[in-house]
Amino acid sequence: MQKIIRFLFIGLGAVIVLLVAAIAIFVAVFDANAYKDDLSGLVRKETGRELRFQGDISLTIFPALGMKLGGMTFANAPGFGEMPMLSVREASISVDVLSLLAFAPEIDKLTLRDLEINLIRNKVGVNNWDDLVPAKSASSSAGSAAATTAPSAGTTPSATASQPKNSAGFELKGAFAGLDIENLKLLWLDEQAGSRYQVTDLDISTGRIAPNESFPLTLHLDANSAADGDVSVDLNTNVEYLIEQQRLSLNEMTLALNEFTIGGELQVSNFAKPALRFKLASEELDVDALLGTPPAETAGPAQPAGQSTGSTPAADASEDIRIELPMQLLRDLDIDGELAIARLKLQNLLMQQLDLRLTAQKGQVSLKPLRLNTYGGKVEASVVVDVNAELPKYGVSKSIQGVQIGDLLNDYLGESPISGKLDAEVNLGTSGEWISKLKQNSNGTMRLVFLDGALNGFNIRQSIADAKARLKGAAPTPQETRKTDFSSLTISGVIRNGVFASDDLDLQAPLLRVGGRGQADLNSEVVDYLVNAKLVGTLKGQDGGSADELAGLAIPVRIKGPFTAPEIDVQLDEMLKARAAAEKAKLEARIDAEKDKLKAEIEAQKQALEAQLAAEQKALEESKKRELEKKLEVEKARAEKEALEKLKKLFD
Repeated sequence: MQKIIRFLFIGLGAVIVLLVAAIAIFVAVFDANAYKDDLSGLVRKETGRELRFQGDISLTIFPALGMKLGGMTFANAPGFGEMPMLSVREASISVDVLSLLAFAPEIDKLTLRDLEINLIRNKVGVNNWDDLVPAKSASSSAGSAAATTAPSAGTTPSATASQPKNSAGFELKGAFAGLDIENLKLLWLDEQAGSRYQVTDLDISTGRIAPNESFPLTLHLDANSAADGDVSVDLNTNVEYLIEQQRLSLNEMTLALNEFTIGGELQVSNFAKPALRFKLASEELDVDALLGTPPAETAGPAQPAGQSTGSTPAADASEDIRIELPMQLLRDLDIDGELAIARLKLQNLLMQQLDLRLTAQKGQVSLKPLRLNTYGGKVEASVVVDVNAELPKYGVSKSIQGVQIGDLLNDYLGESPISGKLDAEVNLGTSGEWISKLKQNSNGTMRLVFLDGALNGFNIRQSIADAKARLKGAAPTPQETRKTDFSSLTISGVIRNGVFASDDLDLQAPLLRVGGRGQADLNSEVVDYLVNAKLVGTLKGQDGGSADELAGLAIPVRIKGPFTAPEIDVQLDEMLKARAAAEKAKLEARIDAEKDKLKAEIEAQKQALEAQLAAEQKALEESKKRELEKKLEVEKARAEKEALEKLKKLFD
């Protein structure tokens, strides 16, 4: 047995020596440059295009078996101009011979210098690579796709995903010295869509790449487009790819987008159904600058309250927009990551200390919690998107504390219809793909509290004064202050099918109290509110004017119309009715008081008269009684006298 093994080793060594010798002889006698014309002719025959070489092709055998290619150009398709489709100044790659003999090939760095690729689509939709791609029948394409995606019968996922092995049944191990790509250029020109995207410089450099070992990666990219402007990307990280665990990690990562930097860790595992984990942080990120978003335009003069713009809500409303989510992709997502940004600018809004956690599992994508500081206050929110049903469902809950809403709206809209410190609680759910359906399906609750602010664009007291002036036939006075200051404004309500309804509006302003009820329709973007304003005194600083004559009355004010320019109607007829009713009530009260007084006086006089009559009656009765007694005494005296006289006569 030992002899057999010995002879096998000797035979194997002889074969290797002969192989090396054959390769050496081949390299020594083979002149690759002699075949450049043949290769160019073959390419011309197969593609109809020219392949031109500007430099020599050189081969090496030891210590590395490889090839170095000089300059080369590959012509464009007919009708796409003189610019080549592909050109390169230098390309080389080699493999260590001894590592090949050990069945652990050590491939040298792949080097590319000044590679330029130009991809074009013309105005009729033809691409400059279409002639290079053979047409496939639908059946063969379907068969290829099935063969690519579906494992054959009897295979298991683990067997399918295992590391490739050679025919002898043992693993082929090796390493790759890395990439050295310098000044790669890529042009994508779509003449049909009128768009142009260009990578003006791409540099990639890596360290030695070996199975289950980490390696450094450095990438620099400069790109631009007519629509989005210039972008510069720099990436420095350590890449770790664990084959058996199917896990790719980017550790100690620093990613620079233009002048903004984000760093942290990122990991992808289970490539059949990728799971993403990350923890990223940035000191400053200006999304508007990265996306080229223009700043909010400064708003012009505010539209005077009560004046119609002459447009209808339908005319002002934007066209419906469809938000079509990749439902199956979202259902398959497995994400758990954290992001922290010290200073963030998004849609011209300034935020600080943003902390959020993004999770996506079992068809639910959530930002929870999401915390940030902004405009002097704090925001804590959660956003959940459920894609398990046919249509996506959205859930939003938000808590706001102490945010200066005027400054926020100025930065976001360029104007602030309302200012003050805002506290709010919002819970909202909806579903659908179209913006109109998302509004229509909105349901939830909302409570808003504004402190020490102003309603800008109109002055409630002045509007009442103008209505009073028109009632008298006088011209309204100019409004010097188009705002209504308030110490507090609270409103809460319920959102049902896109309509917010509330009955507890309460505005506390200097010498002004406002309460009301109504609704705001998110579907048609129309508000309809009836408020009752009560003037409680005179205040020069609030431009009270003749309105102060109405102090104490509840004056109806109808706020109705599109969100952007509602009409404010101080209802004169209702105001007159209220005033007449108040005057009538005062008169009736005065009459009732006089009646009560007169009735009391009459009752007193009646009681006095009755008492007097009773006294006189009693006195009369006493007098009659005395007269009767006196008469009886007289009669008795006479009777006694007559009796005495009769007695006397008897004795006489």
